[in-house]
Amino acid sequence: MTPRTPLSASRAHLVRAAAFAAFTALTATAHAAPDVASTSDVSRWQVAVNFHQPDGQATSFQTSTFQDAVAITGRSTDGIGWIANTANGSNFGSVGNWTFFVFRQEFDLTGYDASTAELRFQWAGDDSGQGFADRGTWVPKFRLNGGSFQSSVWPGGFTYGFSDPVTVSSGFVAGRNVIDFYVEGNGVTDGFAMKPLSFTAAPVPEASSLALAVAGLAVLGGLARRRSAPC
Repeated sequence: MTPRTPLSASRAHLVRAAAFAAFTALTATAHAAPDVASTSDVSRWQVAVNFHQPDGQATSFQTSTFQDAVAITGRSTDGIGWIANTANGSNFGSVGNWTFFVFRQEFDLTGYDASTAELRFQWAGDDSGQGFADRGTWVPKFRLNGGSFQSSVWPGGFTYGFSDPVTVSSGFVAGRNVIDFYVEGNGVTDGFAMKPLSFTAAPVPEASSLALAVAGLAVLGGLARRRSAPC
């Protein structure tokens, strides 16, 4: 067997071009991470409201009629604005007029593998559901894509500050997703705040990108076989 000779300049250029094409194709869909907005971006949120229903009951919430959420004037936690259905976060001006909110955000996982999605966030709701006369008995909960209710942990049980970090890693679907937060207010101090911490998901390469990657790898494979073939 004769010694291998170095690649010609033209062949070396072809190798580099094929490698670059394969790498570019495989990373072409690694675009920005999926996006969920905090409540500071009130334009991304809607709210469904129900009034004068039994305290503490899941059936007291309604999800048939949504409206644009409203930023509560002057209220924030750790720099994150609160939202409700009114700018002052009040509906009746007297305690015990239970108000049932479903705060909703839609987000899109088109182009991502939904099975790899992971969302981390903290959130707060008013009221806390501690059973006091002015706090009701419903502890705030959330659900993803109409799944089961999920609870969170708040230091001391007071939901007016942010919860411990919440991690959601299942229940996502391809395309449109919906996350709902269920909060019961007392009719005077009502509202909700949410702070995303991270949101990740693996991108799904497009068919054209995969075809380009396969072509580039095929070129590299062919050149490798030619170099290893006996002379």
